[in-house]
Amino acid sequence: MATFVLVHGAVVGGWCWRWVTPLLRTAGHEVHAPTMTGLGERVHLASPDVDLDTHITDIVNVLHFEDLTDVTLVGWSYGGMVVAGVADRVPERIGHLVYLDSDVPRDGDTSVPPSHHAERVALAREHGDGWRVPPEVTRASPLLLGELPEAQQGWISERLAPHLLKTWIQPIRLTGAGATIATTYIRCTIGYDPSDEDTRRQDERIRSEPNWNYRELAASHAAPFSAPVELAEELLAITGAQR
Repeated sequence: MATFVLVHGAVVGGWCWRWVTPLLRTAGHEVHAPTMTGLGERVHLASPDVDLDTHITDIVNVLHFEDLTDVTLVGWSYGGMVVAGVADRVPERIGHLVYLDSDVPRDGDTSVPPSHHAERVALAREHGDGWRVPPEVTRASPLLLGELPEAQQGWISERLAPHLLKTWIQPIRLTGAGATIATTYIRCTIGYDPSDEDTRRQDERIRSEPNWNYRELAASHAAPFSAPVELAEELLAITGAQR
């Protein structure tokens, strides 16, 4: 039996995995889908003080208090920043690290590139009391909802929450402690632009990492919503976790 810990991205919560977790559990595996502070059902805890370190600690604490080891730790989108930090802090608890169409930071990186920090700060000042950004004023809503049936769009949009500015612009601090963990990057290929310079550089870096696998999934960035069966099968395959 494998143990999956699924880490969500920006503006969503642990609920975003609701179409994926039953498939992994039916296959006989343990699944945790925690929600990070200030999002999802924890939106009431949002505050100007919540930053990337808060979210990393959220997941580290799940691993500690649930006493989870040999975990397959999956980070989607912004969640890639979080799982990178978790793997660096508690590498002894991670058996396999999976980045799902996500950020893959180096020490000192931020989730939003520095060239876009001023834009996010301005959006937060205009729309979110200076410390949060509603999903409708970024690309989040069309990126996540555009291809989905109308009923599913409505259900999801009711649960999107403003994302917390500091989590996007705080630099991550990595010591390299997680460098030897087996790692897979899953690139979602629908809507993927290989000519984008930042994406191209990241993909080249991933492919050059000796301890990493690079895989492609014929789905959009919204794969947890739009392609849960295919995503679950991919997660089971890359970790060898089929029953």
